[in-house]
Amino acid sequence: MRDEDFAGLGLQAPPARIDPPVGPPDLVTMLGHAVRSCPDDLALSDGRRHFTFAEFGHAVDHAAARFVAAGLKPADRIAASLGNECNLVVAFFAAMRLGAIWVGINKILPAQDKRFILDHSGARLLLTDTTLADQVDALRASLPGLENVWYLDDNARDGGWTAALRSSDAAAFVPVEIDPFAPAAINYTSGTTGVPKGVVHSQHNMIVSSAAPFAHGLLAQDAVRGSVLPLTITNVMLLGPVSAFWACKPFKFGPPAKVGPLVEWLHREDIGQIAIVPTLVYDLLQADLDLPRGIMLGSGGAPLPHPVREAFAKRHGFEIMVSYGLTEAPTVVAHSLGLAAPEGASGKAFPQFELTIRHPETGDVLPAGETGEICFRATRSGPWANVYTPPLGYWREAEKTAALLRGGVVHSGDHGWLSEDGWLFVADRSSELILRGGSNVYPAEIERVLHEHPDVADCAVIGKPDMRMGMLTVACILPARVDVDQDVLLQDLRAMCAEQLVRYKMPDLWTFLAEFPRNAMGKVVKPKLREQVLENI
Repeated sequence: MRDEDFAGLGLQAPPARIDPPVGPPDLVTMLGHAVRSCPDDLALSDGRRHFTFAEFGHAVDHAAARFVAAGLKPADRIAASLGNECNLVVAFFAAMRLGAIWVGINKILPAQDKRFILDHSGARLLLTDTTLADQVDALRASLPGLENVWYLDDNARDGGWTAALRSSDAAAFVPVEIDPFAPAAINYTSGTTGVPKGVVHSQHNMIVSSAAPFAHGLLAQDAVRGSVLPLTITNVMLLGPVSAFWACKPFKFGPPAKVGPLVEWLHREDIGQIAIVPTLVYDLLQADLDLPRGIMLGSGGAPLPHPVREAFAKRHGFEIMVSYGLTEAPTVVAHSLGLAAPEGASGKAFPQFELTIRHPETGDVLPAGETGEICFRATRSGPWANVYTPPLGYWREAEKTAALLRGGVVHSGDHGWLSEDGWLFVADRSSELILRGGSNVYPAEIERVLHEHPDVADCAVIGKPDMRMGMLTVACILPARVDVDQDVLLQDLRAMCAEQLVRYKMPDLWTFLAEFPRNAMGKVVKPKLREQVLENI
């Protein structure tokens, strides 16, 4: 892909094109190596279907052939809104095989978010199931670019998917040349304005996130990996199947995130490594169930309170790994694997990164102990020098891409500081982001809904620290009139939120105020609002 082609998509060409010093250069080559090296070993299981590596490679080739038969070609966008099942992983690797661009869409997102992602990405094909049929069929009239929708659990409407995967045709797909540095996945993450942004990564970006930790002994080579988190989140796909297949080991889908079935599944399936969110860590601790010996457990997506970490280590006899990561990395930037993290620390940088704290306005690197913006780029020394490449940018958002990558580093928008010995401490995850139970909640998304009610003069959404959830969401409401019946208004607002928001984004707590603290421009001063509200709620 030529450098000028990146600019036409609102992206920036990678600053270097250096293959990893170990392992394959891209996801397609990685899968081919696994198929040849361990063809008869288990590759993938969702409890209903099982694939050896040879069977999985065959399924990927035939799925890619179906994409070609449907008129898809390299760089076309293929979207998927499926639950955790084998088809999702087959489709992801088939998209990589074709050189297409993957777009994962969480099933629980509201219809308007799905519509935005499908439209903004320019997806030509959507893979889903019949549980979303009514929702998707209603959206199609406003999505002329979406040429095909395949319902993979309905043989009459699956685009030939099931028949193709059962085919014995050995020449199902003619391989295409893969550019490891071209766009390969658009990972949508909401911005602080509440409008999703599409973070673009290459196959090179995605494979380095597994290759470097393995090369430095930071991931267990022989562990069976699993997940209970949705693999439509591309970071979870990378931490799960991609990491498993890099090591030629199986990946297994777990049960819904309930503690009893989860622990039973961990034992039964001999899971050796899994990443979960802090709410599950808290629930595991409360349930007082024994975990498999030797399991490597990681927590991410939200801060894990130090008392919970200490209690977990005391109960189970090992430290849970904490980390700092973001969609723009992708996945983990700093970790505590094998280390006793100081209180409040989120980890030390993975070896492919150079982590710095910079002045938010000047971009100057700040000394240890000073708070600023968390930034990172490729390490500049050793065998991994300049191997990591930053995200290619935000899909069709040239200005946002330039801001993200200004000065030759990735600007996280998060704030924190580094200790003298390299521990990262996160002060906040951007000024307004609420991390609730491992999920990002952006106040602007909720405020947009609340503002629609005629009896709401103004509103503001803030986060309240919580031991189990990390943070709770607090909706602060300024009624339009003094005589508004607050009980009736509260019922209306809850109903509106239930209709328009994913459940985890609905406010946990509500408060009504007579006025908001504001600055000279009339904008609500949220730090002062937090002080005012949180001490009384």
